[in-house]
Amino acid sequence: MTARGVVRLLVAWALATATACVVVHRAFALDLDEAHPREVIASVWREGHVVARAVVARVGEHAPSLDAAAGSSGATLVYESVVAEGPVLVWPEAALSLSFVPGQDGLSATFAGRTTYVTPDDLLAMQAYDHGITFPSMQMATGLDLPLALAAVTEALGVSARDLLQHGVLRRIRVARTVAGARPARVVTADNLTESDVRGAAVAMGRYLARGVDDEGRFRYLVNAPKNQTLPGYDWPRHAGATYFVAQIAGLTGDPDVGFAALRAGALLRDRALLRCGDRRCIGELDSEIADVGSTALAVLAFVELARTHLDEGYALVVPELTAFLRAQQRPDGELMHLYDRRARRPVDIQLLYYSGEAAFALSRAHALLGDARDLDAATRALAHLVGPAWSFFGSRYYWGEEHWTCQAMDDLWDRAPASTRETALEFCLGWQAYGRKLMYGPTDTPFDADGAYGVGPIVTPHLTPAGSRAEAGLATLEAATRAGHPAEELAVLDHQMRRSLAMLLRHQLSARPYLFVDPATIDGAMPGSEVDWQLRIDYSQHTGSALVRWLGLDAAARER
Repeated sequence: MTARGVVRLLVAWALATATACVVVHRAFALDLDEAHPREVIASVWREGHVVARAVVARVGEHAPSLDAAAGSSGATLVYESVVAEGPVLVWPEAALSLSFVPGQDGLSATFAGRTTYVTPDDLLAMQAYDHGITFPSMQMATGLDLPLALAAVTEALGVSARDLLQHGVLRRIRVARTVAGARPARVVTADNLTESDVRGAAVAMGRYLARGVDDEGRFRYLVNAPKNQTLPGYDWPRHAGATYFVAQIAGLTGDPDVGFAALRAGALLRDRALLRCGDRRCIGELDSEIADVGSTALAVLAFVELARTHLDEGYALVVPELTAFLRAQQRPDGELMHLYDRRARRPVDIQLLYYSGEAAFALSRAHALLGDARDLDAATRALAHLVGPAWSFFGSRYYWGEEHWTCQAMDDLWDRAPASTRETALEFCLGWQAYGRKLMYGPTDTPFDADGAYGVGPIVTPHLTPAGSRAEAGLATLEAATRAGHPAEELAVLDHQMRRSLAMLLRHQLSARPYLFVDPATIDGAMPGSEVDWQLRIDYSQHTGSALVRWLGLDAAARER
């Protein structure tokens, strides 16, 4: 095909895309009118369930069916005003699933002259958003869980889903929410973020994780927050990372309950996961032939923090055995071999995301605690490789958007690494943050509360953990750049980038709308997966919480200067 033919195809594609966008927008855009709601749905919630509901004329109006329920202990009266409604595509099924803005759109269904509603609060409580269409290879899900949503509608109307789709009318609704008796909450932004905000959020995250540590020392690894239901799954790297963070909060607050939780989690890691990898000790599963560098590296971080904060200085005795394993996994060029075959008693030279950065950071922290020059040399060589040959082209082995431990290692090694290594690493980390700013959502880029988040497009709900982990790295970069004497204008840009992410994360920390949860006190302070995905995995709170702890340290240092 000639160059002219390619240009014609591109022009035709652009015109077709633009036309399709205009048609879809005109057909499905909502015209919001908050001053004149179509309906007002009044619901009484208790312990995560609707116990009474009625359609009323205006916010504040009572109905006989609501009064008794609203006056009972633990009940919350919520008004959801329908400020807009619009059509949906009922076929194909994927189009119907994608017809709703997560967290903002509900569903109305009319059949044989009767209408019922499934509101955004209903869909959040049943965790129906972003569970409709899954892309396992991308670890991504989107769309409404139709069987779950339609079950609520068909039960209320007494019809089958098939009859409803063939003979009923489905509409999407946008609502404005008013909670009876609630005062307007302060909205945290990049411009009004305070030390009190950050400290309170970090401590709440640490206490949430600590409450979930059982007598054995095991965390509640994955939790369905609305139902307060523990889900299956566990792994040692995230256990170790959570132990590291809980120890940080114990050191920050002196809270004995948090400290005891960190010690129980550390003891489980030491007593149940410490294995033999040849002549050295590593962390892994007893019944697995393969151990990995990541589990051992994060265990080193946890044990160093337990010793450094004086929760139990005896954990320092375990660290040299584990750093010896990490050093033995290192190649002459500084890269690490990420797996170890315990049966064959040899390293396996393959590389996975995160592990080399985790190892560099862990070796640096171990050297800071114990002073073994071999750990410093290994950490420095690993860092030099990570910011040099390992990044030979964009999207190579460690994808630039994901490897967030490297810059934490850079900052930790700042006063101990050779000048050439640290300067190269800082240049790399500043470049990574500049790249991140290009991908960061602004306040009007999506329909979500996503200013400061990262994602793949305006229609997919941004996950929150990437903002937390990249803030860990970004704040480490800001601290190193400050010590290196970079211009104030450059530091201000990075500082504002970090504040945007932290403020956004604080806005989504689980504390608001407690009526949607069976046991709100148990999950208070946790970080969810996204604005609408209220599954709680321990690393969600760990990454965000560790970033907040970094911000507190940086802010204190800035005040001293």
